[in-house]
Amino acid sequence: MNFLLTLTLIFSLGSPLWEVKAITSPPEITAESVLILDVESGEVIYEKNATTKHMIASTTKVMTAILAYENLEMDKVITIGPNPPYAQGSSMGFKEGEEVMVVDLLYALILHSANDAAEALAEAIDGTMEKFAERMTKRAHDIGAVDTVFHNPSGLSDSDDLENNNYTTAKDLSLIMAEVLKYDELVELGQKKSHMLPLTNLVADTNRWATNKNQMLYQNSKFYYEPIIFGKTGWTPEAGFSWTALAEKDGRKFAVSMLRAVNQDTYWLETRSLLEWAFQETEVHKLYTKGQLLENAVLSNGETVPLYAKDDFYYVTAPLERPMPVIDFQGLEISQNYNAGETVHVAKVTLDQEVIGEIELVCEDNIHLIASEGEESPEGEGSESKSSIFSHPFVRVLSILFFSIILVFSVLFILGLVLRKRRRRIRSRKMSNKRLQYLKQLEETRR
Repeated sequence: MNFLLTLTLIFSLGSPLWEVKAITSPPEITAESVLILDVESGEVIYEKNATTKHMIASTTKVMTAILAYENLEMDKVITIGPNPPYAQGSSMGFKEGEEVMVVDLLYALILHSANDAAEALAEAIDGTMEKFAERMTKRAHDIGAVDTVFHNPSGLSDSDDLENNNYTTAKDLSLIMAEVLKYDELVELGQKKSHMLPLTNLVADTNRWATNKNQMLYQNSKFYYEPIIFGKTGWTPEAGFSWTALAEKDGRKFAVSMLRAVNQDTYWLETRSLLEWAFQETEVHKLYTKGQLLENAVLSNGETVPLYAKDDFYYVTAPLERPMPVIDFQGLEISQNYNAGETVHVAKVTLDQEVIGEIELVCEDNIHLIASEGEESPEGEGSESKSSIFSHPFVRVLSILFFSIILVFSVLFILGLVLRKRRRRIRSRKMSNKRLQYLKQLEETRR
């Protein structure tokens, strides 16, 4: 049956299943560190020095925006403290004592990359930039961006020393950017080309505009790329050019990050060509699903224990390719107790005899193979000895054989009864026919 199914698939697909189509080469990228992340699966589509640490300049503000959205109401009015008006670099010109709504500070932060807005939001949440920076670092680590450290909410750097400035990796920055997709309001905010801040208690006669620096959103720009839905630029003399963005097309969502790029024009052009390649030349397959039964392990007492996939398992291929992986369970031997949900074994996933990853196998129920010292079964010692006798493999085989013999004899006995009954019916029919013939002959004789 398996052989026939395989042949059917081969002819229905029109090409052999073992034919592997290689992913075409990505475009040349000049930025020092790059990563494209498939947001849904968490799979890396493309990387270049993706775990190298760099200062990140104003791309820092992505995390500031996330925390502001999570911890403050959008219509909350914040009074600007004494420190934000003196923030260096890009600024909206907020004044001490000025009352500004959180949503307007977010527009200033994301569109205009205003450092005074970053500091105002940080102080509104934690009182000081130092405490807010600790919150930023913890939030990054919680989502898996473990090579990231923040010292301030804006990305300003005061030296060439990496350890004294905000730093991350292209991989971590893409993870942070992917978090933005959890909040539709933030995504919509980042798509606006400009925003006029309303008049405040201290600025009543001047229109202040926050203008989006992301040129990939402007249709009249040579850098325009329709799938881009959010982006954040960054630059300081020490960090160089940095950039991170979100793109969506045909149901697929990517987070892309570039650190230590040549300049803005270059990283926008390279982002477009790299994303086009990712959308057109790659496909992500879910090969195994979290909770999927992968193997029934046999314990030393003969019992079987089902093992399930701990997480989804994805694999990136060229478009229209149909990967047929194999799980290598070599080394799977359960020789200790496990609690429900614990990893029992880590199996290798192979494709065309090449290892493409590993998948953890977990048990759904507790496995108590070895009794703890002093542990008794609920029924006491008697039940323990009883279970130990019947759980022995040899006893189990004999039991199965015994019941199989009984079953066979029972079937033969029933079959014999059926045959006997049938023979009686046939005999009875023959007797009736003979009697009819006799009566006919007798009637003819009388005539």
